[in-house]
Amino acid sequence: MRFHTAFIATSLAFTGLDAFTPMTGRPSAALRTPTALQMADSDTVTLGIFGGGTVGGGIVDIISKKESYFQALTGKHIKVRKVCVRDANKPRDFDLPDGCSIVTSYDEILDDDEIDVAVEVMGGTTDAKDVVVSA
Repeated sequence: MRFHTAFIATSLAFTGLDAFTPMTGRPSAALRTPTALQMADSDTVTLGIFGGGTVGGGIVDIISKKESYFQALTGKHIKVRKVCVRDANKPRDFDLPDGCSIVTSYDEILDDDEIDVAVEVMGGTTDAKDVVVSA
């Protein structure tokens, strides 16, 4: 399985942009350079997020609110498919996008062939390292 591990905001840092700045006009040369997201075969890049707290929820919110920005940046639609959390019954302060589910097993993301990118933002060191190495 082809699997990339990435953190969207870190990728944006290399382009000199941030997720909160609206993009106008033609993308810069840095944005026209092919990336893993741009080279994906389909029109959609599917994410699995490890961590549904403040940072994970923020990523879900940013991807939802800045959908057209990421479309212009990557040429792809970015879809969050699964968010892995410790406690699925805990209330979340973010809305799940359509088609996204909360899971509690790392393997539900790691073994999902439809997920292109794993985003690890769950905190800690032991489990986080294990997830990144497994991806």
